[in-house]
Amino acid sequence: MQVFDQAHFDHMTGGDRALQREVVDLFRAQVEGWSAAMSAGHGWRDAVHTLKGSARGIGLSALAAACETAEGAPDADVAVAIIGVRAALADALVSLEQYAAAAA
Repeated sequence: MQVFDQAHFDHMTGGDRALQREVVDLFRAQVEGWSAAMSAGHGWRDAVHTLKGSARGIGLSALAAACETAEGAPDADVAVAIIGVRAALADALVSLEQYAAAAA
């Protein structure tokens, strides 16, 4: 599965580079809050759900899929599911960094 679907991101932002930078900056700013909520215990599903929606909106397909898997995980498998989300998030951030550098 593709980590970052640039065509989707271009479509959702109308190819507007200034808007894309703003969206990427907002996403990055929210990562810390999502990460903290995933570690908090009781609010992790809400954080993963929100992250899934944001990821889908900007074309981070693999991250959205990892979040969807985590949402459906039984409570006994939460730790493994969160590890998968964190790994996909790390890959997504690398892809966004590469995209931002190329677009600059």
